[in-house]
Amino acid sequence: MHPRIPRPLLIPLLVLATITGGCERGPDATLTAEIQRLNSELEETRVRLESAEKVNSAKRAQPVATTPQETGASKPPGPTADSIQKDDQITALQVELAEIKKRDAFAFAEASATLRSGTAGAALDRYEKFLKDFPNSPMAADADRAITELTAAAQREARSRATLVDPRRALREALEHFNDGTVTVQEIAPLLKNRSAADVVKLLGPPNQTYRDGKEIGYTDKVIDTSTGNKGTLVVGFDADAVATLRVGYLGKPIKP
Repeated sequence: MHPRIPRPLLIPLLVLATITGGCERGPDATLTAEIQRLNSELEETRVRLESAEKVNSAKRAQPVATTPQETGASKPPGPTADSIQKDDQITALQVELAEIKKRDAFAFAEASATLRSGTAGAALDRYEKFLKDFPNSPMAADADRAITELTAAAQREARSRATLVDPRRALREALEHFNDGTVTVQEIAPLLKNRSAADVVKLLGPPNQTYRDGKEIGYTDKVIDTSTGNKGTLVVGFDADAVATLRVGYLGKPIKP
């Protein structure tokens, strides 16, 4: 009997149903209509294929008629014209399903379904593959937009996974950027929140300057002034021996960590 198509190949309809359900920036009306048309075509092909396989299986299971003259072991019957026709029909339907899966709308739908059910990194890979396979598709612009939006999300996922594996990695990286003078006040703030003066000195090293009788300390050229793009002095202010404010330069606008 002709091998039966696995269920994952026969029922990719869930993929199409997912994308037609919409997303944050869903497909336009043309894409939605094309996906719905493919959905209907896939279902029709699947039903015809299952029907053909069911009929073929039933015919093969029928006992072979014998005559009184037949004695001893009989030769196994060869394939009938009808069974050959059914096998050919099944093969043709399998090819039809495979061709549907090769279309750009189906590939785009699968990529979008990956975004809704998986990680940003996995969806990013699918959209990039879509652009590689269908560079001239009308949906190429949508895929390109999705790639732009997903890149940052995939990077955040990667950093999150790295943090789970190495919880102190974020701290080390922030300190490296601080030592290089390439960190912003907003980026260093979470590391200094609620820390005492002794904790800050232990973490960042001895300050270059002190202000207001030691209630504020400064680290020269250790943070980026986002208004100018230049390096500035990180001024750390304390209240009751806990970090209360951070700012760039003595006259900078203070923020609470």
